[in-house]
Amino acid sequence: MVHLSVKILFLLFIMPYNIQGCDHYEVHIHNNLPKNSPQLKLHCASGDDDLGYKYPGLGTDFNWSFCPNPSTLFFCHFWWAGKDLRFDVFNNSRVCVRDGDRFVPAVTTKCQWQVQADGFYLGYFDDISGQLKFKKYRDW
Repeated sequence: MVHLSVKILFLLFIMPYNIQGCDHYEVHIHNNLPKNSPQLKLHCASGDDDLGYKYPGLGTDFNWSFCPNPSTLFFCHFWWAGKDLRFDVFNNSRVCVRDGDRFVPAVTTKCQWQVQADGFYLGYFDDISGQLKFKKYRDW
């Protein structure tokens, strides 16, 4: 009986997911710090994936993609010029982060972050203007 139950669970829940694939989400972190400033260092991870320590150059974009489930959470720890801050960069598949609805339209699949000297900006790609749009999310 247990064997039959396991087969039924597999067919109902796991098999359709594997056949259909998933909606890929992306997180982008743009280094928009001033020229001749100290190097930005960051470390991003989830409960399942450690993306390691990264040192994105000025004007570059560190990014990754994934297939989220309802509990997917990615956080990053940032260091720059004697400052450090840690926060979630993805914890909601509708608007990137739970309070992101103040910044990005619903059903955004490419979470855009910009690191600047005065803090962190959350944004999205605006199809109408063809540009990335950012709003300040938090200070350093």
